[in-house]
Amino acid sequence: MAVRSNGFSHIWLWPLGLSYPFPITGGEFDDRDPAIRPDGGALAFSSQRSGSWDIYVLDLATGSTEPFAGSPEYEGYPSWSPDSRQVIYERYTNGHFRISIRRVEDRVLMWSGPEGMDSFEPSWSPLARSISFTGLAAGHTDIYLLNLDTQQVANLTKTPNLDERYSAFSPDGESLAYTVEENGYSWIYRIPVTGQSADPLLIGQGDRPEWSPDGNWLAGAFHPDLLHSYLLISPSDRQVLSPAALQMTGRIEKVSWASTTMPEPAPAWLLALSDDGPVPTFTPPVAGTPLSAQLISVDVNAPDPRLSSTVALRFQALRKAVKTRAGWDFLGTLDSALIDIDTPMPPKQMLSWLRTGRAFAISRGAISKGWLAIVPDPSGTSEYWRLFIRTALQDGTQGEPLRELPWDFEARTSGTPSAFDSGGRYYDQIPAGYFIDFSQLAAEYGFQRIPSDPDWRTYYFGIHYWEFVCRDGLDWFTAMNEIYSPQSYLTPTPSKTPKVA
Repeated sequence: MAVRSNGFSHIWLWPLGLSYPFPITGGEFDDRDPAIRPDGGALAFSSQRSGSWDIYVLDLATGSTEPFAGSPEYEGYPSWSPDSRQVIYERYTNGHFRISIRRVEDRVLMWSGPEGMDSFEPSWSPLARSISFTGLAAGHTDIYLLNLDTQQVANLTKTPNLDERYSAFSPDGESLAYTVEENGYSWIYRIPVTGQSADPLLIGQGDRPEWSPDGNWLAGAFHPDLLHSYLLISPSDRQVLSPAALQMTGRIEKVSWASTTMPEPAPAWLLALSDDGPVPTFTPPVAGTPLSAQLISVDVNAPDPRLSSTVALRFQALRKAVKTRAGWDFLGTLDSALIDIDTPMPPKQMLSWLRTGRAFAISRGAISKGWLAIVPDPSGTSEYWRLFIRTALQDGTQGEPLRELPWDFEARTSGTPSAFDSGGRYYDQIPAGYFIDFSQLAAEYGFQRIPSDPDWRTYYFGIHYWEFVCRDGLDWFTAMNEIYSPQSYLTPTPSKTPKVA
């Protein structure tokens, strides 16, 4: 499986019978999208280790890793043909995603398409002659089937009001599992692809499904936030209200499930990796002691460039990481760092985290200049947003392409009633180019997103997408007490409350 933790995504192996998984790749780069070869002897995955995103193949017997294609374009999400002689993957070219087939023997590109839509996240049928993929057309995603004999494409889900992604063929090739995103939740469905058509079967909550080798189980992931995941295991033939759930260290990005057994004895390179056990988690510093922190200046362009001493070093580390990955100093200018207790604020914002010195507000001007994209990312009943920063270099060596339509807040003033009532609308198309996921990176340095207020559609300052806070488990009052005495920020009642006779 691919798991993101401590700032990077790596491939982890979990042999059944072992009490914990362990990473089999590592380094200060991302490895993800694992796909075990049908014979179990190798693992294909995507990686940014060479600068741009490429497909790599890891020999599970020797531990050696070789690039598969080596082109400067973005390439990722590989899936093997049943005979292991070809690989299908997603490729970003000329501003669009295309699924592409490359021969393993000589690395020749055999096919790329289809036309008329963005296509990504492919899965190769065990029956060999069809491929499923996510297709983006008319502003939303469906699951499509490609017939390799006729090269005809069919829309399998046909749901203009829902978005489906991450399809995976069953081991017998007769069914597909996929994810449906609806009302802030992700659900796993199963639908037949051979024989008579039938309605999709809801399996349960989860994301990015993967079949067990016998087809009796479906693995998926549940993400309570940007940093944590649960591995969910459900029967594949019926709806389950309470699947088996295993809490993971880090965020699961993709699972690959194979029936091959570990060789005996295990290869030396694998033993060397597994000796250390699971990777330790980061422990945040102890916080919350009254008057234990000070407000200190940070070198940023902001109205009041101060932060609490408890978070200033983490902010600077985040700023450096963003500058390295995006190629420019996104956090060098802020709309707000600290808002002093003497600065008047509207009543609804009196308990703003920007008062505590533990939060900052990014510069919203980056949107109008095309350097920032905001994507809706609801979680349950809460509306969150995911921020993507355009990278300075657009040659594929920084960031990756977007797969989702950003939200246009300015459309609320366009005169269109529906956009006004909705607080904006989606862009007509995904911006071309390469971006980094700022929200994910900020969370990994301790700065979490703030959900929008329920009335955000009509009250602009309730959107909060621009605010990030490092709580360390504190509530607002405890955070304030770190830098202020309660008497200095709790305003006394100016007059006695009148009594009713």
